Amino acid sequence: MEYRSLGGARVPIIGMGTFRSFDVSSETDIESRRKIIANCVETGATFIDSSPMYGRSEQVVGRTAMGQQANLQFATKVWTRGRRQGEAQIEQSFELMKADHIDVFQIHNLLDWQTHLETLERLKDEGRISVIGITHYTTSALPEMMRIMRSRRIGSVQVPYNVGDLASTEEMLPLAEELGIGVIVMEPLGQGRFLRQLRRQPSVEPLKEFGLNTWAQALLAWVVSDRRVSVAIPATSRPERIIENAQAGDAGHLTQDVRDYIREETMRCL
Repeated sequence: MEYRSLGGARVPIIGMGTFRSFDVSSETDIESRRKIIANCVETGATFIDSSPMYGRSEQVVGRTAMGQQANLQFATKVWTRGRRQGEAQIEQSFELMKADHIDVFQIHNLLDWQTHLETLERLKDEGRISVIGITHYTTSALPEMMRIMRSRRIGSVQVPYNVGDLASTEEMLPLAEELGIGVIVMEPLGQGRFLRQLRRQPSVEPLKEFGLNTWAQALLAWVVSDRRVSVAIPATSRPERIIENAQAGDAGHLTQDVRDYIREETMRCL
């Protein structure tokens, strides 16, 4: 697994998101998530992203990662208004994830970012977090995110980027590269759209020389072959999918011709 810089931290290029997939409560589902975490450690896809917005996700991550924290990198977010509310939510995240240190702490969807940024800067000074980040899922938020990036007070951004959403490539990714800011990619598979909604199956035959045997792997390799990306975080509820996803991180650099093929073939088959 290749590692890249994320605001000064070193992270694997394939990690895991937990939106919806870790908001579970049954013992059967908890055991499945424990296997997912074990597979993350085994394959090197050790960057785990969560949020208070994701229901029970932080709690389930904390429970299923018990004994493995030293082998994982945790990222989560603050998602509330007000200084006291933010501080309380941040402390709750540490408790739920059973972590003394959280590698990346982000301001979710820029909610009350001016207030929370000061709190996170203090926590970074105290050594409780390593990287401060911001996130948003809409194109309309990119200009404000770039203004914050230019302040040089953050080390990472999290945005969508996939074969069907190139908005971040126009200005944000070049700016991140210029400023040395890490990029976490949400929705690298378009929330599964580019797999579930295919009307016909794209051919992976030209991609097998890169070790890519499924279209999910092709889509992930397409994202992380852009070296401005630090880590892509597809979510999954299936333990075996972690192994498949991690293999996409071993594909190496894809030429522009290969990237064009993956994007064009996806669009053709939708």
